[in-house]
Amino acid sequence: MLLESIILGLVQGLTEFLPVSSSGHLVLSKAFLDLKTQGVIWEISVHCGTLLAVFGVFYKDIGLIIKGVCISCKRLLYGEKCIDVYRNDFHTRLFILLLIGTLPTAIIAILFKDLFEELFGKPLLVGVMLMVTGTVLWFTRWSLKTKREKKDLGVFRALAIGAVQGLAITPGISRAGTTIAAATFLGIDRELAARFSFLLSIPAILGAMASMLRDPITLTSDEVSFLLIGSAVAAISGYISLRCLIKIISIGKLHLFSYYCWPLGLFAILFFL
Repeated sequence: MLLESIILGLVQGLTEFLPVSSSGHLVLSKAFLDLKTQGVIWEISVHCGTLLAVFGVFYKDIGLIIKGVCISCKRLLYGEKCIDVYRNDFHTRLFILLLIGTLPTAIIAILFKDLFEELFGKPLLVGVMLMVTGTVLWFTRWSLKTKREKKDLGVFRALAIGAVQGLAITPGISRAGTTIAAATFLGIDRELAARFSFLLSIPAILGAMASMLRDPITLTSDEVSFLLIGSAVAAISGYISLRCLIKIISIGKLHLFSYYCWPLGLFAILFFL
């Protein structure tokens, strides 16, 4: 159980932010290696680990958003118009757009919850979706390097990116890869695209954790230790992978992950056929 926690925590942490689909890798890892997760509580613990990784990398942005929202609330109390607050403070605007982007993700997750849960038992589908992810990533070789005038994030683009994140619940579709790709396809600057994508993962991860907390959970001291170790492994590996991906995006090389997704997807298709 300890070894399984370490392996699955490592898989979750490395693949949660790299554009190769953490859910797809967990499905394939369990199928290939006959690994068993420790149930819902394990899912919550590794999600908590990857959430800590996001906080560790983007703590300054999160702090500025909280500060901006507090100042904006004060300005509203003094009679300033909502539209003026939205336009004049970037971090308040970013917070609002994150909320807007979360809406389509939540709607898709709720409406198609049973379907998504069923897909997690189909490793062959994961192989197909990894091929799709690889193809999407391949096209970022142009969108990440284009010199055309960049566009503002805006409400429509936030909704579109949130919808893509919702569809990325499908195992094998990379949440990070497809949301960043969608943002750059829409003309958003690559640094802002990456920042928005990873900040948008915070409510998504929190929502996933909340949806799992339905029944009371009892654990032995050994089980708690194993889960804490898995969570720590996910947090550390997630932090490293997130830092690496930000660097890769900054130099416009996101498409290189296609060369990983394509052969892995093809292998999974052939193996499970």
